[in-house]
Amino acid sequence: MNTYRITCRETCYFIKEVKANSEDEANEKLHANVNGFEDVEEWVEEWEIADTELKEDHEKGWVDLPPRTNTREKS
Repeated sequence: MNTYRITCRETCYFIKEVKANSEDEANEKLHANVNGFEDVEEWVEEWEIADTELKEDHEKGWVDLPPRTNTREKS
């Protein structure tokens, strides 16, 4: 029996509360430090299988890529 590495992708939504004088200011503050604001709510809307490969093939060819922009730490 083989072992497979299955990479999944999910669309995660989250709500933050930001105190600001305007919508633009709130957006700028959040964009500058998304992890600096507490999650009020978070949910996964959908997910899909992005890739499936044998574990042996995965270990031979895997490269640790840097995170994309606008990433945040999971709570």
